Amino acid sequence: MASATKYQTATSSASIPPALDPASQPSAQSSDLRLVPATPLEYVQTAYLNSEEWQGPLTMEQYLEREVVLQAVELTRDGRITGWILTSDSLPPNPDGSRPILACCESLLVEAYVAKDGMVRQTQAHGIASVYTRPEYRGKGYAGRMMAELGKTLESWQAATGARNPFSVLYSDIGQKFYARFGWKVFPSNHIHLTTIDQTAYNAAASGLPSVKDLTTEDLKRIPIVEYLEHRLHIISKTTPSINHVAIRPDIEHFEWHFAREEFHTKVLNKGFPNIKGAIHQDTGLALIWCRVYAAKESEWQLHILHTVIPPSLENSEDAQPAMSALLLRAQLEAQRWEMAAGLEVWDPLEMVVAASQRLRTEEQGRVEIITRDTEHLCSLRWAEGSDDEVFWLAKEKYAWC
Repeated sequence: MASATKYQTATSSASIPPALDPASQPSAQSSDLRLVPATPLEYVQTAYLNSEEWQGPLTMEQYLEREVVLQAVELTRDGRITGWILTSDSLPPNPDGSRPILACCESLLVEAYVAKDGMVRQTQAHGIASVYTRPEYRGKGYAGRMMAELGKTLESWQAATGARNPFSVLYSDIGQKFYARFGWKVFPSNHIHLTTIDQTAYNAAASGLPSVKDLTTEDLKRIPIVEYLEHRLHIISKTTPSINHVAIRPDIEHFEWHFAREEFHTKVLNKGFPNIKGAIHQDTGLALIWCRVYAAKESEWQLHILHTVIPPSLENSEDAQPAMSALLLRAQLEAQRWEMAAGLEVWDPLEMVVAASQRLRTEEQGRVEIITRDTEHLCSLRWAEGSDDEVFWLAKEKYAWC
């Protein structure tokens, strides 16, 4: 496992590792293949390999620098993130001493919950990201071998002695079938989309809605976000017994990881510092937490709602809908101010959010469409505690994405 310091040191000497010639590429079924934690040098090599896929608007140098930044935040530091490579014991090392990388990925240790029959248990889980095979090795079965090994490995990876990690999650960008073969079941992956609005349109629409207040990172630390989700887990698991209800903990560490990404991007793109991280309606406690997402194309820049904060007493309250509408409207304005041409998305929207967004639409615009994703960002979960168990995943929101 590479610490941020070791990762940063390795960036100065790393480069794209050489590819094996076809005759030297081992069978994916070979007993010599191993899934192992990457050394700091190998971890940086995986970033070189996958940069074309995920660097977005960044240069190669900036992409490596961003990864150093993301290794140093609270969510990932102290070994909580692991770089994995699939390699072979029978292959000679590269000239720099690194092992051949047949496939690679990352896992992130996160705080999580499993609730059943009204009992909420805090546990830990793993998020999986950056699954990658270089073009020269595709079609060989290496990614499949890696995922088969990874699923089993993560059940005990970084767990307390004798304990078991109950689940792991990933967000598939390659459809529903591949990861399902190795146990990651696709869960409903829905979102709503809203366009940006300018200041004039905002002023006109906001005049008939409650006032909302902008939030900074420090403000978020004073909102009982985690307690709200724990309460929701308790109630829903009590009313629907015999089902395992799971969730990733919506803690400040998750939000700050997303903020570190956006702050790095706004810095290198000369966009200024994004102080405003959301908005709140103070009388009800309803709030939205967001971040700006910068893709390679400016036309795809988008504001993402990381988490919707709804106090338990208001979940089914129609009276609170105007306040939620005001928050969504404020997010639309923020998207416009930051040139988020693709508008904004709210993942896994609750009924109140859908109803509140409908209030913002004109009769000509029609009904709000709940978009079902079927090819990318598919919320996928591998349950490790019983093959016949029924599992319900709460809060499949963007904060949990990695």
